[in-house]
Amino acid sequence: FKVWIRDLKNTKGDVDESGLVYLPIKDKKVVRVNVIASVIDKFNSGNYSMLVVDDGSDSIQLKCWGDDGWLIDEKEIGDMVLVVGRVGEYQEEVYVRPEIVRKLDSYDWALLRRLELIKEYGVPDKKEKVEVEKEHKEEVEVEPSLAVREKVMSMIEGSDEVSQEKIVSETGLSKESVEKAVQELLKEGEVYMPKSGYLRMV
Repeated sequence: FKVWIRDLKNTKGDVDESGLVYLPIKDKKVVRVNVIASVIDKFNSGNYSMLVVDDGSDSIQLKCWGDDGWLIDEKEIGDMVLVVGRVGEYQEEVYVRPEIVRKLDSYDWALLRRLELIKEYGVPDKKEKVEVEKEHKEEVEVEPSLAVREKVMSMIEGSDEVSQEKIVSETGLSKESVEKAVQELLKEGEVYMPKSGYLRMV
């Protein structure tokens, strides 16, 4: 869903019946977003990485944990990037958990996206410039990493039915990370449990 960052920041997140966080924007339940923006800040602390991107309407944080850090670690301040990711909300602050972060070679893409959004939604309200002291801190992971999801999905896809215990033992992943990934996949309707402790693709 292509949208101004300002609309993301000014919309309070909600949770649907399956437990997925979404933003009610333009009569739609927005779960994934597609933005083109410039990197204006960066932070990395081992298991946690964060970028702040700005599309001219406002700025928002991209947050990665664990094995997903590679998505943003090589991006630098000043880079223009295309971001596709899921919206999340933590302590009443909306952020994006990226799935794709691609550096763009030309600023023409940003201009084209701006014209596209103006045509669709109009010119965004000008953001207020508020100077705040920068304070970065490592945050606790609240969702499973994409790498964990992929490993869990491949195990389930590779058999008619697989137990969570087998996924843990054969992938070498922690029980906690597998449980997080399974809960998310169940909420999204990607998998189901034919019986307790066992998983199968929908």
